[in-house]
Amino acid sequence: MLKLLTPFLTSLAAGEVGLAIARAKRSAMFMAIIAIFAAIGCFFLLVAAYIVLAERYGEMRASLTLAGCGFGLAILAYVIMKISEAVARNRQRDRAKVETSTLLTIAALAAAPAVLRSRALLMLAIPVVAFGGLSLLTKKRTRRSGGTASPPSAGDGI
Repeated sequence: MLKLLTPFLTSLAAGEVGLAIARAKRSAMFMAIIAIFAAIGCFFLLVAAYIVLAERYGEMRASLTLAGCGFGLAILAYVIMKISEAVARNRQRDRAKVETSTLLTIAALAAAPAVLRSRALLMLAIPVVAFGGLSLLTKKRTRRSGGTASPPSAGDGI
């Protein structure tokens, strides 16, 4: 089985990982430069907003307004971060399921010659394969929140 995975692992380790690391380093460098210039721009924008608000409403009210806006933006960023983490976690969970099934399929294909050579293992493998095929063909049906399952309509997949 390891002989089947060796070319895949060597190609992955040799070329693609090195390119990905170089691309990540380059992106990190440019993102750091962008972040520095954005921070400078935000600082001067806040100073200008403070001057305008202080002239119009007074210094205390200008300070409180800018602080409230800052906290509001921080809360909004936190909510967006949590939502994106949940989406990424679900995507990773789905990807892990696919990778697990792929590795199990590769392992089964690698073990197939050994199983087919041995008569005792072949007799054991036939019911396992039949059960696996049956479990793939039958699918659990979920109930809708209304309590009764309704037939699918034409727009359900959209």
